[in-house]
Amino acid sequence: MQQSSTVTRYLIFFQYLGTKYSGVMKAPAHQLLQGVQNHLENAVRRLKPVNEVSLSISSRTDTGVHALCNSAHLDIQRRGDKPPFTEQVLTDALNFFLKPEPIRITRVYCVQNDFHARYRAISRTYVYRLATGVRRHAELPITEKDLCWTLWDTELNIDAMREAGAVFQGTHDFSTFRALSSDAPFKNPVKTMELVQVQPGLSFSQRHFHRDIQFWELTFKSSEDGWDIGCSWPG
Repeated sequence: MQQSSTVTRYLIFFQYLGTKYSGVMKAPAHQLLQGVQNHLENAVRRLKPVNEVSLSISSRTDTGVHALCNSAHLDIQRRGDKPPFTEQVLTDALNFFLKPEPIRITRVYCVQNDFHARYRAISRTYVYRLATGVRRHAELPITEKDLCWTLWDTELNIDAMREAGAVFQGTHDFSTFRALSSDAPFKNPVKTMELVQVQPGLSFSQRHFHRDIQFWELTFKSSEDGWDIGCSWPG
């Protein structure tokens, strides 16, 4: 009987447009709206590994939320005496099998077998984008579709928003903001929010055409695990 090659663990970085997905985490097979993880694992299965395919994702996002840089680790054991995939070959192969989904593998690294993407993550940053002065849906530039939350008002009380953000910054008990779940009592609600920032945003369309629309970015950053922050943009 031919022996299989050794198991190789990979750290993958990926990005996606989350509009059509239930979130980044795997959804049940019977569910109409699938998660990004479903498509990633299906792409890995196309490589025909010996082992069962299972990704461990570092950071969660909810329905409709996009990611510029998320990460996960996975193990791949090839058949027979085939050598492990090189980082570039695995990147190209996964991107090929992910077509036409709006999911892209940006980087792949071989890592130690005890590496864990979630517990070794250094920090997590979430950015919420607002567009002010959009009185009708048709006024939002097509290049910003599903990428921001639109507001009719042309002005925001930025000072008040920054003052409120300062309340969240630091170490606090965030029990009030937790979703109810069976494992909630076992998770520590005390977390440290290292950065809460409100600043003008950037937009290609604003610079070249839609100069009457102002974009703002709300940025939240923490080095701790256990956050479940997400926001879906209305259509």
